[in-house]
Amino acid sequence: MPERPVPEQDPIVTKSYAPHYVIAMVLLMATLFWALWDEAFGQRPWKAFQEQWKTRYTSLLKTQKTKSAQVEKEIEQSSDYQALKQKYEQAGQQATARTKEIRTQLESVGANILAVQNVFTDRRAWVNARTYEMETATSSSSKQSIQKTIDNYKAQPASVVFPDGHKEQYTFQKLEEKYNDLKTERARLNAELGEVSKPVTEAREAMSAYLGEHMVDLTPDQIKGLQDKTALWDPKIVQINIADANIVDRCESCHMGAREPIKITAAAMTSGGKKPDEYAQAFVSHPDKELLGAHDPEKFGCSACHQGNGRATSSVEKAHGDYEHWLWPLYPKQNAEAGCQTCHMADMVLASGEVGKVISDGKDLFRQRGCMGCHRYEGYDREPEELAGIQQQMKALETDKKENSKQSAYLMKQADSAATNEEANQMNQMAIALRVTNTQMDGRIHQLDLQSRSLMQDMKKVGPNLKDARLKLNKNWIPVWLKKPTDFRPTTKMPNFRLNDHQIQAISAYIWQAGLTDALPKQTAGNAAHTAR
Repeated sequence: MPERPVPEQDPIVTKSYAPHYVIAMVLLMATLFWALWDEAFGQRPWKAFQEQWKTRYTSLLKTQKTKSAQVEKEIEQSSDYQALKQKYEQAGQQATARTKEIRTQLESVGANILAVQNVFTDRRAWVNARTYEMETATSSSSKQSIQKTIDNYKAQPASVVFPDGHKEQYTFQKLEEKYNDLKTERARLNAELGEVSKPVTEAREAMSAYLGEHMVDLTPDQIKGLQDKTALWDPKIVQINIADANIVDRCESCHMGAREPIKITAAAMTSGGKKPDEYAQAFVSHPDKELLGAHDPEKFGCSACHQGNGRATSSVEKAHGDYEHWLWPLYPKQNAEAGCQTCHMADMVLASGEVGKVISDGKDLFRQRGCMGCHRYEGYDREPEELAGIQQQMKALETDKKENSKQSAYLMKQADSAATNEEANQMNQMAIALRVTNTQMDGRIHQLDLQSRSLMQDMKKVGPNLKDARLKLNKNWIPVWLKKPTDFRPTTKMPNFRLNDHQIQAISAYIWQAGLTDALPKQTAGNAAHTAR
């Protein structure tokens, strides 16, 4: 075929692709740098939180230390503290002379012990080695010979050079006695030193106790320890792992002030009189130290009570569970006590302050007014558990029936080929007994089936299921409904219980599984309908 003519303007030869390559290279480099930044910082916002924490907490501790030192100085100038200080100084003056004398004696005794020990240790090692040889010897003559050698060695005197330069000769027995006597003397001197120093120690402890009792916050020394700990802090993931409950919480990677020993507020962590930002609000102390003491985060974690996604660290929204892939978002501040019901659903009384009293009252009202007769609610419905138990029993009986049928068929087959009539009759009787057992099992299964049907009828309640009510109802609507249900829906089967305001508040809090609701009924039945979901 004839060759095609080469065009005058060949794009491969005449056109440059350098600008395209430059643009592609710039885009790739920009993507690379963005990916590195996102990996190091973008997906790790806790690093910024911890850097802010270190800066702000250090500043707060510095201020607190100054205040604490001033308070400590004022306490030390009080008459009671001065009296304790005077008592301490007097005790120290009285014990100084004897303490100095005892310490001098201890130094002398310690030096003598070292001098004797150097010689005694070598000789004891030699004797122990020969004694082992004697014990492992096979002939009595060898044992007698070695024993004689040991006795001669022990009888030989050994020289001990004491620190003051004089020498003394001791046999092995006398050397051991001297060594033990010196150790006994040292123990006696230490005991005497403790008795002499006891009044001084007690007076110093009394001063420290008085200072600790009258210090509102930490002492300057304690704050100094916190400063040292903060100065050595390096950004890292702070994780609580509770394997038994399958809980992994990294909440304290950002909420670093939750368990600090000093009271931290958002205002205290904000400098320059500015409005508290997200960092300051995240660094505050846990609001209830007593409750935190009873629920150690190392044993319970954080999300067990507060919910949210304790594993997430890439964003605040994900950590708090405020995104579509997490079912249980963090409880809001006004509803933070909802987590109490997670573990204390079956407890009729909660000893956790005012909130615990409200929920406890709500539980008591829920039981007294017979609410569980019409509504299903966790902790009051026994039917599901009993039904599950019956179904398990029926399943076990069916399995046993199948095994008995197989065994009966096997015995009948073995009876047909038995060697004697006696053996055949015995196998037939065993097979018949298994069939009778199966008949009894059929009767038991029939009884359990009737019982399960009765339980399933009992499970049908007149009122709606109150489980997870917070997902179905607006909490502002619950008190309005409880006030007088017939005002909201005249045809309702729920009676008017004539509850007072406190009772409405308590039972609303309990049904919502929270602390204090927004309120006692401030709405009318009409506008409550607009807020109900």
